[in-house]
Formats: sequence, C-alpha cells, structure tokens
Amino acid sequence: MAQAFTLEDAGLARLSHVSLQVSDLDRALGFYRNTFGMQIVLEKNLEGAEFEAVTATPGARSKLVRGLIADSAVVQLFWHNWREPQEEKQTLLSFEVRDAAAAHELLVAAGVNCQSEPVAFDNSRAFVIHDPDGHPIEIIEWTPDAEPYQAAAPPASVR
Repeated sequence: MAQAFTLEDAGLARLSHVSLQVSDLDRALGFYRNTFGMQIVLEKNLEGAEFEAVTATPGARSKLVRGLIADSAVVQLFWHNWREPQEEKQTLLSFEVRDAAAAHELLVAAGVNCQSEPVAFDNSRAFVIHDPDGHPIEIIEWTPDAEPYQAAAPPASVR
C-alpha cells in the first residue's frame, strides 16, 4: 500500500511552473531566449486597486513573462516595483541535455560563464551557470542507465 500524502486527494499532477524574480526583465528575457530558446506564452502587467490589495502595497506594479523551454518547462520571469530581488539565490533550475560537453562548448562560445566543465557524479554529468540575476542553473546529462524520474519502491514494511 502506497503511503498517502497531503495533496493526494486534491489530484496533485505535476510541477506547474517556476517563477524567478528578476531585476531587469528585458535582460533576463534575452538570456532565457538566447540560451534556452524560451518561447513566450504570456505577458501580463499587474497593477491597480485589486493588485495593490493582494500585495498590501499602494502603487504596487509587477510584470510577468511566462515562457516555455524545451516544449514543457514553464519558467515565469517577474519584475516588481514593490519588492527588491533577494541577494541570495536559493532556487536552482535544472535543464536536461543529451550532451553536456556540447552544451558547455556552446555556452562558452556564447559568452556564458560556466562554473566548471561538465563533471561526472553519481549517474550524471553536470555543470552550473547563472542567469543575469544570479539564479543558478544546472545543465545535466543523465547517464544512459539512469532513471532519475522514477520513484523508488517503498520499503516492504510500508506496502
């Protein structure tokens, strides 16, 4: 018997999107378009009395750009006039590639600073880059025998 979880009855399906707060929306959008081929699916200005009420901030304005990367990853870039971007970036995006060495070469040629060359660890080869606001982005190639998206079977005592 599988262990129940809090959102099971609500029909938890999959990750909807990742939102990143950026200091310069045009610069961030250029990076995600040029590096990952991000395709815009929604642009929206958020402002007015209702938004001010939601944020509890008079004069609050935000702009969001939602885009698709690799046909299924939804990344949302947010600019706000009512809160400062956090200095410490704690969100890590991870994008899978078929060839980490080729990805590294292409990124370096495009002027993107890579923290290292692809490094083999566990069941992958990976390295990290940063977007213009400092959000870390892992570029990962899984080894052919890796099964990174399958949940392990629960221990016999839980079944």
